[in-house]
Amino acid sequence: MWTKKSYDALFFWIDTQKREMIRKELLADGLTDIISRLDIAENLGEWYKITHEAAAVVGPGVIEKSAKQAEIELGRMASAMGRKGGSSKSERKKETARKNGKLGGRPRRDEKNNSPFCVS
Repeated sequence: MWTKKSYDALFFWIDTQKREMIRKELLADGLTDIISRLDIAENLGEWYKITHEAAAVVGPGVIEKSAKQAEIELGRMASAMGRKGGSSKSERKKETARKNGKLGGRPRRDEKNNSPFCVS
């Protein structure tokens, strides 16, 4: 049976490092079928369906509190993914950096429209 604690734990399933803790929480509430569905899910679509099913059971008060927590956690995950994506090192980035270096480094912003000039 769904409880506030298991409902809250469900939102951390996205973080693979926390899955064992979440698995224990869901098992404590007897939600073995949910664990099975999460384990075989190929994408977050199934997780999304499960969160909606759980929301129907626990009620609106719990959902509002949990939504704030989930929003914070998803924001952290998105931030981490953005940092990782921004630190990629492609050949094109290397070439552009070399070209800009030969021209005197990173171009200054255009005073008129506040946009950078970029050599690529």
